[in-house]
Amino acid sequence: MYLHVTGVVTAERERLAPHAEEETRVLRRLKADGIVLSSFRRTDKPGAFLIVEAESLDSAREQLNQLPYAANGLLTFEFIEVGRL
Repeated sequence: MYLHVTGVVTAERERLAPHAEEETRVLRRLKADGIVLSSFRRTDKPGAFLIVEAESLDSAREQLNQLPYAANGLLTFEFIEVGRL
């Protein structure tokens, strides 16, 4: 299944800094593993836009919650199932 995932930063930006390096490392691993197909930084407000492939919604949540921002309650996700055109 494919998912459009919108991530919204729910904390002050300075709280992100201690986790930034690990966030990048985990995101790169999720991309290499084929979980995150595309990732974009939002320009309207702090957050991200992702295209994710996973076996289920629960699996996608589990994978993305490995990201330090999400694991530390600094980022929340909204998941929408999508299909190819």
